[in-house]
Amino acid sequence: MGRFALMDPASELSTRSRIGLVIYGMTNAVLFGIGIVLVLSIEALSQHAWVLIPLVVAVSLILAWPVAWWVAPRLRKPLWRRRELAVEGEPVGTPDERRELAAKAAAGPSRSEHR
Repeated sequence: MGRFALMDPASELSTRSRIGLVIYGMTNAVLFGIGIVLVLSIEALSQHAWVLIPLVVAVSLILAWPVAWWVAPRLRKPLWRRRELAVEGEPVGTPDERRELAAKAAAGPSRSEHR
């Protein structure tokens, strides 16, 4: 089938891991930014910047994965809630869409639905 093996859709990476990998870089950048701003804006720390900046880089690289792993399920929560509502037979959508669906259901079928 060619040189490259096809990727199995049920691969060993969980959805949480995939989301974590996607947001790892952003998490790393935020942690690095916080650390570098602290080091450079506090005078007592900026005097030791030659040691602290590499330390900030290393710590942000290490801490980014646990933070991304912690954030990943929270990014899926709205989707989980929509799936739960769909299984229960509830209208899925924004509160305004739900109100419109409820009003249409209470009013009965419209003329265009009778045709």
